[in-house]
Amino acid sequence: MRYAAIRWTHVVFLLAGMLAGGALSFTTVAQAQEKPAESPPAARQKFVDAGNFQNNGAFDLAVDEWQAFLKAYPTDPLAGKARYYLGVCLLQQKKPEEALAAFEKVLADYPKFEQMEDLLVNLGSCQYSLGQAGKAEMFGKAATSYAKLAKDFPKSKFVEESLFYQGESLYSAGKKGESLAPYEQLIKDFPKSTRREETLYALGCTQEELGKYEPALATFETLLKEFPESKLATEVTMRKAEALLQKGDLAAAEKLFGEVAAVKGFSQADYALLRQGTALAKQEKFPEAAAVLVKLVTDFGSSAYVADATLGAARYFYRANNDAEAETWLKKVVEAKTPAAAEAAHWLARLYIKTGKPADAEKAAKDALAAGGDSPYLVNLLLDQADALFEISERRAESLPLFLKFAADHASHEQAPLALYSAAFTALDLKKFDEALKHAADFEKAYATAPLLPDTKYVAAEANLQLGKLPEAEAAYRELVEKFASHAEADTWKIRLARTLLLEKKYDDLVTTVTPQITTLKKHELVAEAHFLVGSAQFFADKFKEAETSLNASLAADPKWRQADETMLLVARTQRKLDQVDAAKSTLQKLMTDFASSTVLDQAHYRMGEILYAANDFAGSATEYSVVVTKYPESPFAPYALYGQGWSLLKSKEFAKAVESFTSVIDKHASHELVADSQYGRAVARRQAGDAAGSLADFDAYLKKELTPDQKCDALYERGLAQVAIMKYADAVASFDELLKVNAKYSAADKVLYELAWAQKSLDKHAEAVPLFEKIAKDYPESPLAAEAWFRVGEDQYEKKTYDVAVKSYTEAMGKKPAGELGEMTSYKLGWANFQLKQYQPALDSFSSQVKDHPAGPLSADGIFMKAECLFRMENYKDAYPAYEAASKTKFSSPTYEMLTLLHGGQSAAQLSKWDDALKLLSQIPAKFADSPLLPEATYEIGWAKQNLGKLDEALVDYEAAASASRDQVGARARFMRGEIMFERREHDAAIKEFQRAMFGYGGDAAAPEVKNWQARSGFDAGRCAEVQIMGAADAAAKAKAIAEAKRLYTYVVEKHPQHELAAEAKKRLAALEKL
Repeated sequence: MRYAAIRWTHVVFLLAGMLAGGALSFTTVAQAQEKPAESPPAARQKFVDAGNFQNNGAFDLAVDEWQAFLKAYPTDPLAGKARYYLGVCLLQQKKPEEALAAFEKVLADYPKFEQMEDLLVNLGSCQYSLGQAGKAEMFGKAATSYAKLAKDFPKSKFVEESLFYQGESLYSAGKKGESLAPYEQLIKDFPKSTRREETLYALGCTQEELGKYEPALATFETLLKEFPESKLATEVTMRKAEALLQKGDLAAAEKLFGEVAAVKGFSQADYALLRQGTALAKQEKFPEAAAVLVKLVTDFGSSAYVADATLGAARYFYRANNDAEAETWLKKVVEAKTPAAAEAAHWLARLYIKTGKPADAEKAAKDALAAGGDSPYLVNLLLDQADALFEISERRAESLPLFLKFAADHASHEQAPLALYSAAFTALDLKKFDEALKHAADFEKAYATAPLLPDTKYVAAEANLQLGKLPEAEAAYRELVEKFASHAEADTWKIRLARTLLLEKKYDDLVTTVTPQITTLKKHELVAEAHFLVGSAQFFADKFKEAETSLNASLAADPKWRQADETMLLVARTQRKLDQVDAAKSTLQKLMTDFASSTVLDQAHYRMGEILYAANDFAGSATEYSVVVTKYPESPFAPYALYGQGWSLLKSKEFAKAVESFTSVIDKHASHELVADSQYGRAVARRQAGDAAGSLADFDAYLKKELTPDQKCDALYERGLAQVAIMKYADAVASFDELLKVNAKYSAADKVLYELAWAQKSLDKHAEAVPLFEKIAKDYPESPLAAEAWFRVGEDQYEKKTYDVAVKSYTEAMGKKPAGELGEMTSYKLGWANFQLKQYQPALDSFSSQVKDHPAGPLSADGIFMKAECLFRMENYKDAYPAYEAASKTKFSSPTYEMLTLLHGGQSAAQLSKWDDALKLLSQIPAKFADSPLLPEATYEIGWAKQNLGKLDEALVDYEAAASASRDQVGARARFMRGEIMFERREHDAAIKEFQRAMFGYGGDAAAPEVKNWQARSGFDAGRCAEVQIMGAADAAAKAKAIAEAKRLYTYVVEKHPQHELAAEAKKRLAALEKL
């Protein structure tokens, strides 16, 4: 339908002057006078008067006069014209119905009316106007009148208008197809017509509405080309977009709708956005479509299309899988309570089900149903509610009666088959197998041709299978496989048929049926299951080689499918049948690794435990035995698993657990053959578990038995370890001594000596312990304890400060290539021993090796720091600085190391003239180490860095802080540096004072040698200051005073510090001063 904003009313047309015969010509009167016989004078005079009234606009008088004429002279030759003019005047009085009656009578009574052309124009105008006023039947009559005019008077000046209004009348009469001809004729025959723009628009709209999209597009293109500035251009473009949309040119339509919607002030912009959204959606550009409709709602809040756009946006967000936005917009529709609320609630419920929020879905459906209304979607909401309840596992049972009620109450609804199928499936899921069969049968009776028929038959087949009705299940699955081979679930049904055959022990039938189907299966998990079922049938048919091939094919198809663990167990069983022990072990290992929670691992774990223990994989065997003991305590393998677990745990150093295992054998299986062996095992485990008292009790009892020398030595060794554990070192020494007396060459003699040494050491008998360590080191050089033995010897020497000897012992230890913490500690202590000897290069080598070999060791940070210290002591500042940088990035073991890293690192940077870097490090010290005795030195170094950066004022502050805080050479040097800066600034008096504070302060004559160095330098530079003052003296008195001061200061250097390197220079200056 054309937009109301672009309708041309015939009333406008009439007022514009199309009235035919509007002014009465006196020529007509004159002609009447030429035929007096035809009209009497009175009639002629009355005719002339009426004409004068009409011509002068006195239409009321004219109407009265014309009516009087017709009453008086109804058959007069002028009666036809009089009635015609009466109609014209009635039109001017806006009485179209009366005018129409006049015109129609003229047409009926005077078929050859001499003003027929004018009559037809005004007759059509009346009819069209009345049609517009609500008398729709008039449009057809108007079309007839306009058609007659165009046909009978092809040269008439009214033809253009008649063709146009003929088209308009036909259109309005619902004869859109017939309206095309007059529009097209007008466009063709009158290319310059003033109606051309309107006619092109009308023709294009009509073509579009008739589905003639190609012609419509051509018409709209012509209009836009010929009238580019037309007020209709935007609307025509939208019409063009609509035609493109209907034609299927979606991208072009989308583009044009977008352009139209963007036109400022366009009254139909909201509609354009709505249609743009449709074009986008038809291209499945759902995110973009949703965005356009959101814009409509946002920018045109009062639009009549807001409700449609809101629902549309929600739909498109839903289709775009933008669940969050879909939910938001669906809620808007629901909350607005528009007629679309029920539909929105339906989609909202589906959305919640889709996104795993069934409780929200159930509420959305329930609330919408409670709101009521007449929406057809209320029926859908009943099913939505049931679907939502199905997804809530604890409320699933509630969904069953709802599905059944829907199917019963809405049997003719398109969703009724789905509801009944859902009822059958729900019953199956709830394990109500008989009920599932009933609902499936009801479905088949009611909907024998429904698409869900095969799915429902599957429910029946599975229900029979679960009820143990194997023949019925087999028959049902065979029917599904044969009759519905193209169904999406056909492959699944093939597998279920195979399982049924396996349960029926129809092994050959299974293999024959399933093997050729495997290559047709599309899902890898179904391929895996098919191979498994074939392999199972072959295994139970004693066809092990074939079974192995099939089972391995199953795992190859999908190594993680839901029964992969059972498949692997059956593979292992098959391999054992084929004497493939290693392969069986490998398979079992993979099974236990990949499927640790499997329920088929009873024997598998125990047998694997035996295999692993025999291979000395004690941790692995302990794990396997533990599974048997923990998960399968009633298994006949449990006692053996406990005993095996005990030794496995013992070998794995899980001693407390080993004790529990051995005790379980003793207590829970008292008559078992393994009890005696378990007692010894428990004694060993108790000792290693920390239960020394329990262990000693067991061993004491054990040692009372008849034992071989090796057995006795083993027991004595274990007892000694137990005694050490409870700090009975003297008893331990006795046990170890007794052992060595029984067998001095005992296989573990190095270990005995080691334990004996530590026992002595624990008794503070270091003198007795060190020779034992040394004996291990020298007599058992290949022992894994030799490295530690040398280290302990070195430690003794280091504590005695015999660093040179300690270096040799540590070096011997390093020669054994100790690993772990021992290796790190040995390298570290070797470095320290050399450092103590001021052998910085060897120390550096040791620390470097330590850090390289043990980058993550507990001493790594200390080693990095000591590397830097060695370089610092070697005055290798170039390498020391980056070494301190590296140390600063570690976690320091002590605040001292961090402090020295910052201080020495800063000093190293200063030595390299990297003043900014030096300052960066040194500046951290005051805040971090405010109480450090090294703070004055650090403060001094900060001042030194700032001085070299030209920050003299700041340097003076730092020097003052250092000078005030330190009473040693750091303070004196800082005071000296303050004097130097003042000297440099030519502040000579102030500089001399600072120098004198250094000269006479910090202990004065009793100062330490390091302080006296700076006293001497201060005295000398103070003298230099005085000399400079001599040259600048204002008069002789000032000069004499400056000379005296200079002499005094130089004399101080010569007399107080005669051995200082500047004393000789001071003497020279004194000699020079004597000449002044």
